[in-house]
Amino acid sequence: MKLIFLSGQLAGHRFEGDSEITIGRDPSNDVSIPDVSVSLVHCSVYCESERVFIKDLGSTNGISLNGRRIISAELADGDLLLIGENRIKIELPERTAIVPAAETEKLEKEEAHTPVSTTVDGDFLSRTTMGEQHQGSELSGNIFGSVTYFLKRKIADGGMGSVYEGEQFGAEGFIKKVAIKTILPDYVKKESFVSSFIGEAKLVANLVHQNIVQIHHLGRHEDGYYIAMEYIDGINLTRFIRLHRKLKRFIPVDIASFIASRVVRGLEYAHNKKDENGVPLGLVHRDVSPNNVMITREGEVKLTDFGVAKAAQFMGNDDGYLVGSVEYMSPEQASCADIDSRSDIYSLGLLYYELLTGVRVFQCDGDNIDATVELVKKSKVPDPLGYRNDLPNIVVGIVMKCLQKSPDARCQTTGELAYTLEHEMYSKGYGPTIVTLAGYVSELETAASAAGIK
Repeated sequence: MKLIFLSGQLAGHRFEGDSEITIGRDPSNDVSIPDVSVSLVHCSVYCESERVFIKDLGSTNGISLNGRRIISAELADGDLLLIGENRIKIELPERTAIVPAAETEKLEKEEAHTPVSTTVDGDFLSRTTMGEQHQGSELSGNIFGSVTYFLKRKIADGGMGSVYEGEQFGAEGFIKKVAIKTILPDYVKKESFVSSFIGEAKLVANLVHQNIVQIHHLGRHEDGYYIAMEYIDGINLTRFIRLHRKLKRFIPVDIASFIASRVVRGLEYAHNKKDENGVPLGLVHRDVSPNNVMITREGEVKLTDFGVAKAAQFMGNDDGYLVGSVEYMSPEQASCADIDSRSDIYSLGLLYYELLTGVRVFQCDGDNIDATVELVKKSKVPDPLGYRNDLPNIVVGIVMKCLQKSPDARCQTTGELAYTLEHEMYSKGYGPTIVTLAGYVSELETAASAAGIK
């Protein structure tokens, strides 16, 4: 591929590359343009499967392709780029040449300086806050430009939408890996789903805790919404538990207790959260389950998906409707009764029970949700020693107290439960840490791989 400069500081110059060319004002770029209208690291032109693409790397003034502002696009032979004040023609060899895009005779210079919201081939999500204000040497009001996300791959599909691995672009080549959660098109027009989705973002926007996945941004994309959140490189507890079942081994008690204690600390923080006026939010997660707990490669345990969490300030009245994972509901939640933080304690108890024994207490038989709900309402939990006889009595006592049918008979707060779990783990003077858990997960995945388990 060749870049032919038709105007600007490098007019008359030609640059050629085979794989990737970075363009910017800084001398470290493959093509350095000494022009203040060009960002230090402006964009890259690269080859992929014998096709050539251009991608904005968070530049201030952006890129125009044939007169149209873009964030990323495939290039064709003869395309015209405007990067800052520099007009550039693209020449591609025959093996990558495609039908040339129509050339634009006049490129409006101001277009490259106007923030716009852009979507390219469904791969980008961009939110732009228009306007820029500053007076004297002090900044005030709305000073921010666009927040742009590039979708790299789909990670998973959920009940309401999909989750993607993405990149957030900032100025001068800043790139941050994020997870992007979207609503499925079928649900965008359903007000209850949209309300739940928006409610999740509002509820957890200011929940900043090492055991809770951080929300960065709620945005709109065409007719739908998306949430940008902390990207977790790791596995969820569903896979963690499944690998143990396939390897036919139990999770060590101290590892199970450590995971449960970290989830409880995240819940404790959320349950005690107050608004900016000091008023308790009364937040209840309502969907504590293996799918919603992640373990990072560093051994951090993260609670995610507050999509069915509820606080009066943000969520509508859904009394009479089941929300959450039926197999991990408390009896009162399954009965559509009023719930509080003790419902999350029951759900945590079911999760802890499964970590210790490998058994899901209320296993849903096929799609027979109604039968599962009835089992949950009756809340008959078998003695875990019947599935694993080496469990310490103190651990059995903790998990069974969480699983009492009456909320009044359970641990009354997550703070109390967290202290009980941690005392059991560390009273002898040592116990598991995130380093312990990280090493254990690594060994588990190695063993699964050696056994041909995916």
